[in-house]
Amino acid sequence: MKRELTLNKLPAKVLAQLDLETVFIASRCAIAAERLQVFRKLDGKELSAAQIAQRAGIHRKHCEPFLNYLVFLGLLKKRGNLYRNSQLVIKHFLKARSIDWTRLWSYECVRDFEALTVMEEVISTGRGWRKILGKERKTDYELVQEDRQWARDFTYALYDYDRPNAEILARNLELSNYRKLLDVGGGSGVMSFALVRANPKLTTCILEYPLVCEVANEIIRKERLSRRVKTLAGDMNKAIPRGFDVIMFWNIGFITTQVMKMAYRSLPEGGMVVRNCSLPLKPKTLPPSAFLHGYLSVRPQGQSGPDIIKSLEDASFTAVKCRQISKNLGVITAHKRNIRKRRVPER
Repeated sequence: MKRELTLNKLPAKVLAQLDLETVFIASRCAIAAERLQVFRKLDGKELSAAQIAQRAGIHRKHCEPFLNYLVFLGLLKKRGNLYRNSQLVIKHFLKARSIDWTRLWSYECVRDFEALTVMEEVISTGRGWRKILGKERKTDYELVQEDRQWARDFTYALYDYDRPNAEILARNLELSNYRKLLDVGGGSGVMSFALVRANPKLTTCILEYPLVCEVANEIIRKERLSRRVKTLAGDMNKAIPRGFDVIMFWNIGFITTQVMKMAYRSLPEGGMVVRNCSLPLKPKTLPPSAFLHGYLSVRPQGQSGPDIIKSLEDASFTAVKCRQISKNLGVITAHKRNIRKRRVPER
């Protein structure tokens, strides 16, 4: 989980000397270095400014001053006329992030910085920053349908990010009585991988947009699970395929009751639906960080535990249960009731 930064957590001496303008400039330069993949080009190497300029596509006029500023920030080290990554970069920028995550994260930072430049006008006028800037910002789910590179980066980034949660879910979701699971919006299939490994008789199918299916199939082959995990190109808002006794919606934002009704119709009697729920399950108040999340977010907003439960009940699901399975994660399960055939009295 990403930790929220609050200034009161900084040491008093640091806070007293903190120059917010400098911090913003420094962070923007770090993002530029990531976008240009300077740290990746230097991974395990010492290179001159001219070599870095050629490999990273930096104009020779700006390359050496830019690199020297990165040295000043502690992101690079310099020996003579050669540059190399600092230990900070090696630990937090290279080892902690895949290249796919780096591309996705740095792109999102650039979009967020742009949105934040008009914060005062947004707050004072009530107008959205998209209208003020005259730009429409597409959602991640729109981008994965039309941009092959974005679909790849987004899918691989979430594949890395969700692995710990996948293991937690596999340990806490009882599936021994089920055989076929539909992983709706399952992305890379990371949740499915953990579930099939924990349940030897289970097979899964990932319902996703076509470009995401291409990436998922590549990851499935790497995981050596091609016989047990398949993909199916589709859109949950249009149709939920039949033939599965479990349907899972995991971490895909807001889901309409209409989609849940389609899932209900697609399941056999006794079938189960699975959904995730962020904790706390019943928040009393929105956290302070909700301001920036709402301001910047382009992802479909999730639903609270009570809203999910109501949606499931409105779709006719029964035996709705909500459990906390980790500090920040909850799982909600519900079933399609068994309909006993009514006996018609003989005449």
